[in-house]
Amino acid sequence: MARLSARSNPTGLKEIDRSRVSISVSESAGRRTFILERLDLKDTGLADNLRVVVLARAGNTNVRHEMGATYSLAHESRSLDGLDRSQPLRFRILLHGENDPKLIASIENLRPRDDAQSESLLPMEPAELGQRIWKLDINEDGPVLQFNSVVFPSAAGAENFVPFGALVLPEALRQVMEWIAGDPGCLVDKGDPRSSWAGWLDAVGAERPPEDGDDNEAVTTWCNQVVDRFCGRFGFATQLQADLLKGAGND
Repeated sequence: MARLSARSNPTGLKEIDRSRVSISVSESAGRRTFILERLDLKDTGLADNLRVVVLARAGNTNVRHEMGATYSLAHESRSLDGLDRSQPLRFRILLHGENDPKLIASIENLRPRDDAQSESLLPMEPAELGQRIWKLDINEDGPVLQFNSVVFPSAAGAENFVPFGALVLPEALRQVMEWIAGDPGCLVDKGDPRSSWAGWLDAVGAERPPEDGDDNEAVTTWCNQVVDRFCGRFGFATQLQADLLKGAGND
């Protein structure tokens, strides 16, 4: 059978909602693997004998795995060797007929499940960052806060380290606000990933970005105001002060 191209996108390709899929990633002895835990095609109108392919990508690297037919999916772990660990990990699921490489349906831009992290506008993912502790990656799906996988064992480990939240999150948020301010109309465009931040801005009592995204002074002022509200809401300075005093008391 001809190789199924990751770039195939024939007319009539049906895109399935991401909520129907669950993919988990784990690491042992320096090797990462994934498991396709769930693929729910009920009431989608798709046949139950389609072939399933999982494409994992990170930056310009990718790996491809045949997962069997929809009625008898392989749920064992599969290797992610060869992927760029400094880039966010995403998955794509492709479905095609038993003896026909033409794509019938797909599920795009899947993030792996992280039980230790709840749904967030600013998801966190591990990455090999060398001597950098963190990096904000903004791609077509929105922003991702990468943390150094050598320093922190998990997203929860980074979040629970008080200095990380106090020192990293405000600056990461400022970068996100600059991204939003570059196109103020994005907040009302439901097709733009930035639109999901509109409700968050309202919740923290922040104003919308200046209408003129090219007014650097106005944009800087607005970004600082949003960050100030965020910091005030979570009391980062108070948390860090208490953590430092606690550490001094143990000396």
